[in-house]
Amino acid sequence: MNKNSLIFLLVFLLLALEVTFYYTGNFYLNIAVKFFIGTLLVYFYYIQIEGKLLYTDNIFFIAFAFGFMGEIGFVYQKTEVLNSILVFLYLVEHQLYIILLRQPNFQKKNMTNFDLMKKGWPYILTAFLFFGFFLMEIVPDSIFVLMIFYVFQFAIMGAYSLMLNNSFEGKKYIIIAVGLMAVSDIISSWYVFLGDFKFGYPIIRTLYISSKFLLAFGFILNRKKILADAANHWETGDI
Repeated sequence: MNKNSLIFLLVFLLLALEVTFYYTGNFYLNIAVKFFIGTLLVYFYYIQIEGKLLYTDNIFFIAFAFGFMGEIGFVYQKTEVLNSILVFLYLVEHQLYIILLRQPNFQKKNMTNFDLMKKGWPYILTAFLFFGFFLMEIVPDSIFVLMIFYVFQFAIMGAYSLMLNNSFEGKKYIIIAVGLMAVSDIISSWYVFLGDFKFGYPIIRTLYISSKFLLAFGFILNRKKILADAANHWETGDI
């Protein structure tokens, strides 16, 4: 068994443990296991890049840190104040992912709003319908504005994932990752605002963790391609 396979096996086992602790009410142990899963994701990313950090790597790690804080907030989201903090943390995380996706050489130059609508319409339409026909009725007034930003920010992130250049190595993994994040968020909204449902927590966590590993893998593949091209052409201006 190679190192990556061992990491994925450990994540699967830890996820089962995390879910068990959640349903038995051991929230401190639940968070501790989340920390170990997060550490494995960071380690997975770090060994792929061989410890050589670039600007985009730092953004990814910072985004992941905000996402991890959001995961802790998700466990304790029983009040409107904590829900506001939870949404804010995920807003920051997603904004950092948008910064990554909008790197100059990841998207075609001189894009217009029409380009955004033409390629990103699935996410934009889903955001409009999801907010208008579902969230608008159940979101508390205290976080209503934050949720508007959140939903349409996610739509923008989804659109940019679809608009990545075809030369972006790992594009399909990014698209799948953002799609899984979208499904996870839709289910999470039901979970947070309407209450728990059967297998809700394990479904959400499985989708969320899978999306993070796929996102990391997609960026890693493209990073390796850029470094290889830079080595071949004796320049690193694309990084």
